[in-house]
Amino acid sequence: MKILVLNYRDRMHPEAGGAERHLHQVFGRIAKQGHEVVLFTTHFKGALEREWVDGILVIRCGGDLLFQITVLRNFKKLDAEFNFDFIYEDLNKLPLFTPFLTRKPHLIQIHHLWRNSIFREIFFPIAFGVWLFETLIPLLYRKSHFVTGGPSTVKELMQLGIDKNRISLVYYGADGLPSGYVLPSEKEKFFLWLSRVHRYKGILIALDAFKIFMQRNPESGMQLRVAGDGPLLAKLPEILKNIGMQDHVVLEGRVSASRKTDLFAHALCLLQTSYKEGWGLTVIEAGETGTTTVASNVPGLCDSVVDGKTGLLFPLYPQAAESCAMAMERIYKEVELRKQLEAEAQKWASTFSWDRAAQESLALIQELAGKK
Repeated sequence: MKILVLNYRDRMHPEAGGAERHLHQVFGRIAKQGHEVVLFTTHFKGALEREWVDGILVIRCGGDLLFQITVLRNFKKLDAEFNFDFIYEDLNKLPLFTPFLTRKPHLIQIHHLWRNSIFREIFFPIAFGVWLFETLIPLLYRKSHFVTGGPSTVKELMQLGIDKNRISLVYYGADGLPSGYVLPSEKEKFFLWLSRVHRYKGILIALDAFKIFMQRNPESGMQLRVAGDGPLLAKLPEILKNIGMQDHVVLEGRVSASRKTDLFAHALCLLQTSYKEGWGLTVIEAGETGTTTVASNVPGLCDSVVDGKTGLLFPLYPQAAESCAMAMERIYKEVELRKQLEAEAQKWASTFSWDRAAQESLALIQELAGKK
């Protein structure tokens, strides 16, 4: 099959995240099975206009702001060049209107719906536009089939007005530990926060929670390590100084894959404090190294964390930082509980596979395309 994938970014983009990782893990495997996969995406400084990445032909054009128009202008030209059998739209933030571009079979990937959480991330006019477009999804995609990676997002799509029969659930995968990697016998004295440093990722909740934790446990010698790049990273030193935590928080910045594995493996636990997630790939990655997670009880994370079994969920409202700090104290003080959570988190992580995610995705695409 010839498959066109539409997404705002590819995994080489400086601001690539979990959605792009999912895309390349799944479609890289589909390409290796002999299918022709073309990804049409945005350009970034220093990038090639055409490049093979993971067996996928990546074609880059234009930027984020007008990508909808870029897709509209280039779709027919691309289809004339490749004669695609199937269109896969990764609907992330703003729709690309696939049903209006072609009558060919297609599939819409939804990692998560932003809903009100978008207002925490960007200015009101743009946030309102994202919120409005999400509200219009049932109208704009009234005959389209959707796929998502978590049960809570299935529920949200149904609440939005999309029929359950037009929604498929394909779980995300997991990489497994690097060959020969030896896990440490003991955890170190630090909590880990690892993500893109955006407001909606809840970095400020994590910092406030850690401050509360340290006020109650000054003798602990604990640190908070913050790993990841993003728009808020440059502001964190000033924020840490203002709250008096500059001597207890280490800013790792963007880390390599090997460093990330080490951080997961040695952390006492992972903090996942987002206001919204599609799933929580970092939760599973931490679990692979035998590390449990304290996470906000929100869509996505309530799927990847089995509360009380593989990790602890805390409510965002009314006092997120206080609730998070209480869960952190349990991990720190209740050693037997932590070890039970670690063991179950590792078992849970082992049940997820990118190979299976790719096979199930391909089977769904072939079914919708009427090709086996």
